[in-house]
Amino acid sequence: MATTVYLSAAATDQLTAAQRALDEHVTSSATGYCLRCHLVGPCPTNEQAAATFTRYGRLPRRTPGATRPQLINARRLTVSPDPAADPNRRYQP
Repeated sequence: MATTVYLSAAATDQLTAAQRALDEHVTSSATGYCLRCHLVGPCPTNEQAAATFTRYGRLPRRTPGATRPQLINARRLTVSPDPAADPNRRYQP
């Protein structure tokens, strides 16, 4: 049986502020520095915001591409399905 947990307005406000901090203080994939405060990441602000989510047992929303992976020539690859992972495949000796 699933249980619903409700958070107080103060807890919701703390999580909202923590999400805003995580969105602003992103560690760049290319340099390893925080894009906002230019400290070696994760910066103290990012760590505090992550601790807030840990304290409430929640996960933050993530923004795809926020770490700017294109700066290290990272690119999205398309991978064909693995034939060995097909559940309908039968063993052929």
